[in-house]
Amino acid sequence: MDRLKALLVVVFIVDVVAIGVVASAFFEGNESSDAAAAAGKIVPAAIKLYSTPMGSTEAINGTLVGDVQVIETPAGTAFQFNGSGYVDLSSALPDIQDLKVGSISLFFRFEETNQNVLPILYIGDRKGENMFIVEIGHRGEDNRKLYVTWVENGKPVLCFDSGFNLKPERWYHLFVVVSDEGNTAYLNGRELVGRHYNFGNSGMRFFIADIPNTEIMTAGYGKTADSITPEFLYFRGAVMGLEVYLRPLKAWEVQSLLDEVRQRVRKTQTS
Repeated sequence: MDRLKALLVVVFIVDVVAIGVVASAFFEGNESSDAAAAAGKIVPAAIKLYSTPMGSTEAINGTLVGDVQVIETPAGTAFQFNGSGYVDLSSALPDIQDLKVGSISLFFRFEETNQNVLPILYIGDRKGENMFIVEIGHRGEDNRKLYVTWVENGKPVLCFDSGFNLKPERWYHLFVVVSDEGNTAYLNGRELVGRHYNFGNSGMRFFIADIPNTEIMTAGYGKTADSITPEFLYFRGAVMGLEVYLRPLKAWEVQSLLDEVRQRVRKTQTS
């Protein structure tokens, strides 16, 4: 059993690296940027809400704050964060803040910095006492694991990590799924079955409705518990494809959505 588990881990990591290389070639080889994107600029359809994977869609605008570049790719609009700006997505909160179950999807690529935490997506209050956050890094040197965390009144109540370090300058796809049965996550289409729980467990149902006092939603800006990040921090890297599904998706649905991206990658590379 140990040998089989080790083999599965190796296959999973190899698959993550392979997808990252293909996606990087796709996104980086076909992008054009709006380097003059000004703070306060409204970005149409910065986040999308789906009733079902192929159902009705509500596109919600975002607002650029600080140094953020808008990059148009064949896969959609990406945001390049240079460590001093973010995208304000707070206008989406009225539509999602009461969700007790659902799914969140995004693509991201991080750049190395001297920060212990790189915040990718933040939903919470302005004081940083109550939140949901997706981040790279946490406590400890050379920690570049992916973390998904819920914090209430300054204390983490549910937190899991990928169990292994991610690599900079590579694209990853994350799906966080919360149902009445609990929580899970998929990285590049594969469930993180080896994820490590620092607080709570996989049977806990925590989602957006469980965050007290949701005031802001941001991409590229955020914090976690004060013991790790006393202040809000900025992200360096890129984020694209922010989507919220109003129900928990099944594993085959997650895989199907990612397969669509893979097909576009292959089509673009051969055209």
